[in-house]
Amino acid sequence: MKHCLCYILFIALFIGCNKKKFFDGPDFYADGFETYTAFSELISNDDTHWSFSQLTHSQNSITIDTTVKHSGNKALKFDARKSEGSFVSKCSISKQNMAFWEGETLRVTAWYYLVGTQSADWFFLMDMEEQTAVGAGPGMRLALLNNRLCVEHKFYVDDFFQDENTAVDFPRNQWVEVIWEVKLSQKKKGTIKVWQNGQLIIDAANTRTLPKDLLYSQQGTKGMYSSVEVGITANSRDNAMVMYVDDVRVEKVD
Repeated sequence: MKHCLCYILFIALFIGCNKKKFFDGPDFYADGFETYTAFSELISNDDTHWSFSQLTHSQNSITIDTTVKHSGNKALKFDARKSEGSFVSKCSISKQNMAFWEGETLRVTAWYYLVGTQSADWFFLMDMEEQTAVGAGPGMRLALLNNRLCVEHKFYVDDFFQDENTAVDFPRNQWVEVIWEVKLSQKKKGTIKVWQNGQLIIDAANTRTLPKDLLYSQQGTKGMYSSVEVGITANSRDNAMVMYVDDVRVEKVD
């Protein structure tokens, strides 16, 4: 038993010291969706394009659209039924097998066009998280609440909302640039910044932005984010929604 425990501790320390080697990946990806002619071309098994999609309702759809676009000739159209009861309606794409580590700053830029003016409380449009074959280290999500962007944590850290004195609504029926920048930290040394159309609307410092680094076999947490998800990552329970996304850019900035 003693030898077994020593072996387990050795493996844990070995993986901890070499995790960047084992879980390495790119820290840049950009897509304006100009090269695709069909949705099936978005997903690739060799990480040259997007990694997977989520369509949890038979009527949800992701299509290449040429009528509403920010730049070029194409954008992605996400059409999702509303969430109901325990059912969560998802309509999104994810880029996985990337590598953003403790101490680095991850920035995601995307242009959104949200159709309609109907209520969409807790409508989620971007996720940062860690992926693993069994479960995942919880991450963070951008959401709408009272038609304003906020940051929701999937782990036990307070969510971040805009200051009521300066809060701005999320524009509807027009293109909106969203920039989300996070300095990654498992301690309270991280930062979260969100810009909407060039205006800094959330600016949080001295906060934990990564899950605590427990044993990989227990939690799936490696002290990193490796996945970025865009689209309708979880729809509101209020209404069916349509959203267009264009010019997505994922990058390490320092």
